Amino acid sequence: MKNTIPAGKGLVIPKEWLVINQHPITPAKDIRPADQTFLTFPEWFLVFSPEEQANYFKQHTATSFPYMTHTAQIWRSYGIMKKQIKGNFPVNYGYHFMIWVIGVSTTVEYTMKALYEAIVGRLTNTKQPVTPEDQFAATFTRDYVDFIKDRPWYEFNFKSRLKDLWKNTASSGPHFFRKWDRKYVLTAELLVKFIYGKLIGLGTKQVYGQALPTTAVILDDDSLHYLPRYDKFATAALELAKSGHHFKEIAGNNSAILLTVWVSADHSTTFDQAQTVFIQPISSYPSMKRVAIATPVPNLNKVLLQLDKEKVQVEHVFDF
Repeated sequence: MKNTIPAGKGLVIPKEWLVINQHPITPAKDIRPADQTFLTFPEWFLVFSPEEQANYFKQHTATSFPYMTHTAQIWRSYGIMKKQIKGNFPVNYGYHFMIWVIGVSTTVEYTMKALYEAIVGRLTNTKQPVTPEDQFAATFTRDYVDFIKDRPWYEFNFKSRLKDLWKNTASSGPHFFRKWDRKYVLTAELLVKFIYGKLIGLGTKQVYGQALPTTAVILDDDSLHYLPRYDKFATAALELAKSGHHFKEIAGNNSAILLTVWVSADHSTTFDQAQTVFIQPISSYPSMKRVAIATPVPNLNKVLLQLDKEKVQVEHVFDF
């Protein structure tokens, strides 16, 4: 199974969709670079991946999760995104550096997990989450995903979850070796993320300051609105589209905006008024695939309405 399939070689988005808005109406404080809609995909994949794990851990243990496929998907998708923005927007060195930091750290994490599970985890594996520790992993991962959809990951309270692990799981019981194997794995993960998160949080706030929780949009009547940022943006944007509104600017941009959708593996990857950028098979759920599509901001309302009509699941709208 290929981890990520580009829609073509090099630039696949029409070049006229990749033009910087020279005269934005949006207040300067609310404008974000046009290329960030593409560069935020690798960042958001680190939300999609834990969510896939949370769903998987309901019926399976972490031992059989395809960590290395996810590692490949991060880097392959990033490479495709770079080809879409190269030569069309100024190089966003800070954002590229941030992607490399999170990409490398995730690669290290997933590689270590894959190796451990292949060597040790498979010896204790119960295949289904029957121990309190495996069930703890499923609950913790779901809570973590719900949190990071709207807040930076490093603000999650890993320390309290570490206390919960040792307080709420017994030291003896059925599947003894699996229990202690998972206690070790979870303790190591929570402890490392607690320390690493504190360091990343301090560095991020010093370099970038506090991230705005809203995205400014200009509608077709030139009115300014503030929509919730991150995961809730798609729902808010669809509500405006259903009310008959068209988008003129989003975060000061009227160029292409990226969306991802989930469709069945045999579903067409062609969408009206949008360009497919790449396809990612869902490695832990083979009957589904992720499709990344781009459309100019003024067409977003039409695309969202069409997807809603066809009952296509919109995973995320990358609001710059």
